[in-house]
Amino acid sequence: MKKNSGKICISLIMSASLTFALVSCESTKHESPKVERETEKNSENEKTSVQTARTPDDDLRNLLENTQITVISSPKETTKGKAFSAPYKIRVETLNGKPCEGVSITAEFPSGRDADSVSFEKKALVTDANGNCEFVPPVPNFSIKSHVTFFPQISSSNPELVKLCQSVSANAAWNVRTNTNSRAGILVSVVDYNQDGKMIIGSGSQPSTQSLTAALWKSGLMGAQNADFHNSVNADDSARIQADAKRLVGGNSTFRFVVYGRVKYAEKLSQDEAGNWVVSLSGDVGALELSSGKVLFKARKSVSVKNKSQWNAIKNAQEEMARLFAEEIVYGL
Repeated sequence: MKKNSGKICISLIMSASLTFALVSCESTKHESPKVERETEKNSENEKTSVQTARTPDDDLRNLLENTQITVISSPKETTKGKAFSAPYKIRVETLNGKPCEGVSITAEFPSGRDADSVSFEKKALVTDANGNCEFVPPVPNFSIKSHVTFFPQISSSNPELVKLCQSVSANAAWNVRTNTNSRAGILVSVVDYNQDGKMIIGSGSQPSTQSLTAALWKSGLMGAQNADFHNSVNADDSARIQADAKRLVGGNSTFRFVVYGRVKYAEKLSQDEAGNWVVSLSGDVGALELSSGKVLFKARKSVSVKNKSQWNAIKNAQEEMARLFAEEIVYGL
């Protein structure tokens, strides 16, 4: 740490060029022969106090423990293919509020998505005299609901320091909505299961499909329509789902995506001490591109709902699951 114009500046990068003072203090003695003889006689009871030498990791630990990172402002969500409206603004300062100049910060942000796997990229930033820096994100070419993380840049592989770096880090939302046309055709097929784990089929009973289609309409994707591919969805077979969908729509190019999922009881229906019905569901949702069959994303969700009415508890749980599914779709297509 050094003082520059009244402001405390620190560097969190370790390198061979940094010089650390290793201090070792030893006691010296100037004693008379008599004292020396007494000392030798009582040497087995004598204790020597030695100050432990500091290491580069000690100094880095001290710096990290006294540093805080704050996201001053972040841009609003954007859509796929459109730049964020503003940069992310970050401040680095000591715990007592003194700005830190010349600190290297790493920004880690989503850089790619393949089904349920998300990759991240890193960019180095350096704070100015006021302890501030900005991160201008690249134009996103895929939709996602995620975050960007800012943390001190260090070269040490010490697990303790790496963990300490994570505790100093700051996050901000990285939300990119789909740029899919609001009228683009989306086939929706979600299979419901009873408490015994068997598919609920027949009599047009598709409560989760209907709830998800309604949630997509509410989010602005007005081209969503109910469909039924329960056997293929039950098998979680994307190739079969694509084939079923193509047979259903024929050559209608309006339909671009198929959204599919499964909703099961995580636990048997029960009542709590207050007499409320407790419904716990678990589910998975995925989406594929109809023309290519490519799976765009997959995600798992769970909900738990209470209600005095058993019917309302089940209905509310299904609707909440549909809301979570719809959010994945809005930030996944």
